[in-house]
Amino acid sequence: MSFVSLTSVKSTLPKKNNDYTHPNDYTNEISLLIERTNFLLEQKVFFHSHLSISVSSADMTFYWKRCDVLSNFISQFYFHSYESKRLDKNAISTIINELVENAAKYSDKENSKIYIEIKDLGTDLRLEVKNRVTPWMKAIFENKIQTIQEGNINQLYFDALESRNNGSGSDGMGLLILLKDYQLKLAYEFTKTEELDFDLTIRVHIPVEPGN
Repeated sequence: MSFVSLTSVKSTLPKKNNDYTHPNDYTNEISLLIERTNFLLEQKVFFHSHLSISVSSADMTFYWKRCDVLSNFISQFYFHSYESKRLDKNAISTIINELVENAAKYSDKENSKIYIEIKDLGTDLRLEVKNRVTPWMKAIFENKIQTIQEGNINQLYFDALESRNNGSGSDGMGLLILLKDYQLKLAYEFTKTEELDFDLTIRVHIPVEPGN
């Protein structure tokens, strides 16, 4: 399979209102949105640097604090390595932490690996997190994606938050945080393995602003 956008372009289109001072502003924003979505789905892209890390899913699930330690390390690595760019290391840490926790939670086996890859594309950091899932977990994830695509992100977020506060779980909270609070574009891909399981890869582009 190839990567598929987690949210449809239609669901992320801006509302046309009086905030647009020029008739072409709305059209230009839509064109930019489509362009960034297509860029997210591209497989072969030029990158300046590449960081690859693999961890045991058991290490993450048995000691959840390690997700935080790992995400902080990666954010510090890029924050101090690219002084000519403006990076929000706290945002990067949170984004990585949410995706790694999600991968650890839904990994197929305790001895399976979680693979994290980060590429500096110049305008964005491309983050990919891959883990092994069973066909049953795949179906659950696809159902979750359908709910996100057909629903309202803000309402889904507050419903999940209320469920967590009531102690009834917060399934999908991590992805909703990335979509609502950080307004990120996410994509996912399933690859069938020889063991009849699936490798699930979630990809996100984190915008990087040029320094002053």
